[in-house]
Amino acid sequence: MQVRVAAFSKINLLLDVLGKRPDGYHDVNMIMQGVRLSDQVIVAEAATNTITTNSPYVPNNKSNLALKAALLMQASLDLPPVAIKIDKHIPVSAGMAGGSSDAAAVLLAMDRLFALGLSRQQLEAFAAEIGSDVPFCLSAGTAVATERGELIEDLSLLSPFHLVLVKADFGVPTARVYKAYRKKKKPVAGQERLDYFLKLIREDDTLGILNSLYNDLEETTFSMYPKVRSIKEKLKHLGARHVLMSGSGPTVFAAFHAEAEAWRFYKKAKADFPMVYLTSTVSRWDLDRRIGVS
Repeated sequence: MQVRVAAFSKINLLLDVLGKRPDGYHDVNMIMQGVRLSDQVIVAEAATNTITTNSPYVPNNKSNLALKAALLMQASLDLPPVAIKIDKHIPVSAGMAGGSSDAAAVLLAMDRLFALGLSRQQLEAFAAEIGSDVPFCLSAGTAVATERGELIEDLSLLSPFHLVLVKADFGVPTARVYKAYRKKKKPVAGQERLDYFLKLIREDDTLGILNSLYNDLEETTFSMYPKVRSIKEKLKHLGARHVLMSGSGPTVFAAFHAEAEAWRFYKKAKADFPMVYLTSTVSRWDLDRRIGVS
């Protein structure tokens, strides 16, 4: 028996940095959104723990969050070894939670493989030990994240819209960006911005959401990595109206209400960027069918 799980990537529709905490981290308000671009994670019982991938950039050892997830569950629940296979489609070091999503997929797969029947709360406890994005990746729908980003509250799933993603040919260390971030005066207070965004989500107002995309880390990342700024500027020059850097970068996305418009833009963007992806936000159909058993 093996369990296959779609490990969905994510983008940030809102990322507002509120201030630095005494522990050195930053308080944030984030709206996180699952994206159909996904890895396929297959888990089966085995004689020894193994992890294999189709990407030379992904480690096949304990530094891989997916294997870390398996080891954590085994140590806590006395489970047998597993073989993990990851078919990578999410670009590596893209700021789209690829590693975190693979880890969440392993948690879900092992829960099904060994008929554990774990509650969402129990799975989230494991996820939180692995990384701050992993709890969100368990559900991979639409959610608000607060405090350090580890407090996740699921929201009503948005009606899908379409995305053209462009990744720079390098990674951006999140910790370095936050260290360089300097608090600035903003025209809209953090809670006011979040409340307005939550209102748009309750109303499923896709156009309102696309008009309100916001990332407080953009200017910091742009100053450190000018190529990321140039990607955003180029996407706007090509005609995209709704463009945002996701997380701390380096991925930038252009969002479209209409699939045909996204397809036309994708064909234009392919001529300018080597790493460009056409996808959409996840639907209820995607989430209901993300786990398969064979």
